[in-house]
Amino acid sequence: MHRQELINSLAALPAATLYDGMGKVGAIHHRIRPLCPGSRLAGAAYTVRILPGETRAVMQAIEEAPTGSVLVIDTGGDGESAVWGGTSSLAANVRGLAGCITNGLVRDLDEVIEIGIPVYAPGITVTGTLKNHPGWIGSPVCIGGQVVRSGDLVFGDADGAVVIPFERAEVALTECTKQRKKEEDRDARLKAGEAVTIVLGLRGG
Repeated sequence: MHRQELINSLAALPAATLYDGMGKVGAIHHRIRPLCPGSRLAGAAYTVRILPGETRAVMQAIEEAPTGSVLVIDTGGDGESAVWGGTSSLAANVRGLAGCITNGLVRDLDEVIEIGIPVYAPGITVTGTLKNHPGWIGSPVCIGGQVVRSGDLVFGDADGAVVIPFERAEVALTECTKQRKKEEDRDARLKAGEAVTIVLGLRGG
């Protein structure tokens, strides 16, 4: 299946379903959460690793990333300075990028929300950065306890974000579709009046 077809099909499923369907793996730590209400994040990762307080590589990646990419920015931790803001969101939106996920901080939150490009991060700050060090673009990064490589698939909704290694994407789609069917069947039984302990198989024989 073509990459974009895989992304579109997997994006139709909740992030929690993707996590459960993959065998309860791939969850990015809950500290990294959506900053824009109603966000849904889906796309192929375009990775960036920077030194704390340096965002030159982020600006370069915004210009270089293919349309539809999710920038995945690793600062080595939360840091003290914003690695993303209103200017970054505007430039990324104009370039047709799908969003950003980072373990760094964000500022210009009102602008970020108004622009609407999905941004997942652990927090916000007023402090800015320097743009001197070139950083590293395209190398594997670690975000929220998950290793992410350029080309891996990243998905997020109100619950948080998950990463699916690209080579596992087709298998993940099959398994996660089965998982979603189980969830829908469960919900139908609950709506029909069955007891939750019976539906979940918790009541002894």
